[in-house]
Amino acid sequence: MTRIREAQPTRRQAALTLSALAALSLTACGAADAEFEDDSPEAGPEDTAPDQPNASDGGGQEPDDKDEEDQAAAGGGVIDPSDAVATIDYTLPTDEIDGTMTVGLHHLRRRGQTMELLLTFTPEFSGSGAYSLWDLHGRDHASVAPALFDRENLKRYDILRSGGDWDGENVWNSKQAKHKLASGDTQAYWATYAAPEDDIDTIDIAIPGAPEFEDVAIEQASSDDEGTA
Repeated sequence: MTRIREAQPTRRQAALTLSALAALSLTACGAADAEFEDDSPEAGPEDTAPDQPNASDGGGQEPDDKDEEDQAAAGGGVIDPSDAVATIDYTLPTDEIDGTMTVGLHHLRRRGQTMELLLTFTPEFSGSGAYSLWDLHGRDHASVAPALFDRENLKRYDILRSGGDWDGENVWNSKQAKHKLASGDTQAYWATYAAPEDDIDTIDIAIPGAPEFEDVAIEQASSDDEGTA
């Protein structure tokens, strides 16, 4: 069961700390790597750690008692899931956990040659366990990572990475396998993409197995936004 609705306050409105952006090279639209100019955001210490699953261990780092401390040290702003401009709901794509996921869209913002996407993920499920986004999506990183679709120009934009494989340090997005969420908890999630190659003002945002955010406005980052999430 999937549905899309306008933003409503989540059941548990926890304020979250958004990890700082990491500086990487570009892979976009399934094309070859390219280089950025020096106006891209600088990397934070948190964001250079492995994130994406590897074939052997599911990727990312295992959670520890310093998760919240690590996130705070990374800098960035406080993200409230109730501030989302729109939300989508979908059934968790795993047979091991019975529940749903609410994804809040906060912004898609252009910064020079890149676009920054900010989402919040809030699961609801039975039981008292805690799970990572990777666990909640069937231990498949591809089921978490959003893609952007410019259907007018028949182009797809994927999360930036510097190499040909998803080895963690080369991927420019939030961790999927480190932070554990109990039912009702929220994780802020950022991902960075190449700026559109064409003159477009909106684009569709798709998470596998979920309804799309359609015709999402591409904002232009202001000088006040520089260096913030």
